[in-house]
Amino acid sequence: MITVLCANAGVDKTYEVPGFAVGGFHHPRRLRIAPGGKGINVARVLRALGHDVTVTGFLGGNPGQWVAGQLRREEIIPDFIQTAEDSRLCINVVDPTRRTQTRLDELGPLVTPTEVEALRRRWDRLLQGSAMAVIAGNAPRGVPFDLYGELVLMARGRQVPLVLDAHDELLRDAAPAGPTVLTPNLAELSVLFGDELSVPDGVLQASRQLVQSGTRVVICTLGAEGALIVTPNHGEWRARAPRVDVVSSVGCGDSLVAGFVSASVERRPLPERIRWAVAAGAACAATFGAGFATRAEIEALLPKVAVGPAAQPAPQAPTAAQQPLPPEAPPQAAEGGDEAPSEG
Repeated sequence: MITVLCANAGVDKTYEVPGFAVGGFHHPRRLRIAPGGKGINVARVLRALGHDVTVTGFLGGNPGQWVAGQLRREEIIPDFIQTAEDSRLCINVVDPTRRTQTRLDELGPLVTPTEVEALRRRWDRLLQGSAMAVIAGNAPRGVPFDLYGELVLMARGRQVPLVLDAHDELLRDAAPAGPTVLTPNLAELSVLFGDELSVPDGVLQASRQLVQSGTRVVICTLGAEGALIVTPNHGEWRARAPRVDVVSSVGCGDSLVAGFVSASVERRPLPERIRWAVAAGAACAATFGAGFATRAEIEALLPKVAVGPAAQPAPQAPTAAQQPLPPEAPPQAAEGGDEAPSEG
């Protein structure tokens, strides 16, 4: 079982509106309504890849009941704390003509200290049966900034590898707790270090500082450019994402997390975990709605993801006449490369 925290879950509505303009009157060409939130997006992709997943966090009111019911239909186990206030609604308008996205995200419910304490207890119970855990996304009002750090330490105490995908104060307060894997994007990593980081040198330097503090893998996502990966013992890597026809970027980072977690649970070598992560993110970009890429769509992109040492020039995605880069680690990254992330 993989346990995912989606603290600020809600209802996502994605509209496709060609020629969308502020102040206009539009009929969407397509509409998708689904349970939403970064953690739920992660869980959806993990389920598509064949894993059993439980999602926890906060849900409230009729929107919360709808989300829980839909997750069951997707064969994802909902195990949420019920809140007195309703869960949020988020709207994403995709304009394929102008290639833009417009988002309206509600803040979410105001949770009480009692509800936060109930989540702590629920998290500890769920960890006891988990192969890995994920904390993804922001938190609703009323959640203390240091909560994610507490939950990371609880996972360390249970010896459950954990991936943290957060930003701003939640990332700042949780990073020192030493999550097994951190997955900031370039902007989030820059905010964390209070500087506009260059690629690749600035990102690599900042990521090295994080692994010196106890994190075993830092994956800095670079959008269409792929990702930079730093580990303390298994080398430094750069991955180049395949080119796809982008429908929406919403959920791409969540899909990347899911791809990495899936390959980690399956104990694949580190370069293969990176390849699965980047392929999942790219597959999401080509899909309408967050986290709805299929396993077949992800697998089709695996040969097109280029992975190589970060010290070398950025690898190019293989063409039809090229073979993918071999999955073997370079000498400095070979030892222990087929082990799942773990504490210690």
